[in-house]
Amino acid sequence: MQRSDHDKHTLDRVFRENLTALYRLAFTLLRQREEAEDAVQDAWLRIAGAGLPPGGVRHPRGWMFRIVRNLCIDRLRARRTHLRIVSTETDIASLPAAADGQVTTDTALESAEALARTMQAMDRMPRDLSEILALVVVEEMSYREVAGVLEIPVGTVRSRLNRARRCLREMLATDDARTVQEGSAQ
Repeated sequence: MQRSDHDKHTLDRVFRENLTALYRLAFTLLRQREEAEDAVQDAWLRIAGAGLPPGGVRHPRGWMFRIVRNLCIDRLRARRTHLRIVSTETDIASLPAAADGQVTTDTALESAEALARTMQAMDRMPRDLSEILALVVVEEMSYREVAGVLEIPVGTVRSRLNRARRCLREMLATDDARTVQEGSAQ
């Protein structure tokens, strides 16, 4: 079945608008930069090649996230190895600005350290919990959108998000306690 030029343009636009978010999801699941890039590229090839399913899609953004997620799951099944924690490279330009609009060195370093600690903790979390945090907190998706992407009920999104936030808090608290112990031992 031939797609219209309008469908091609719409898919291209929605994909480009969400490219960074799609990559972040792939990276959250795969935890390897090159593999995440490949997964997003494979997703585009599927989307561009197949186009919209017959009858269209109500939420193309969610549909694209589901395609990326499914491709990542396929890659993880094929890999069948343990995930490794990826070191964090923080871009100073991506850090939040200070209240007066000026980023001080101390503020930037504190933000970079907090971001690195949070990402490392998320890397150690069970995949379903880090995935839910990435979609709700990082990508700012609604619970309904996340439910569509993950193909689970909205109530399950809420309960997983609650568990994910609790797990993250506990991991960060444990990391802080370990850092304090190591500091006092020296």
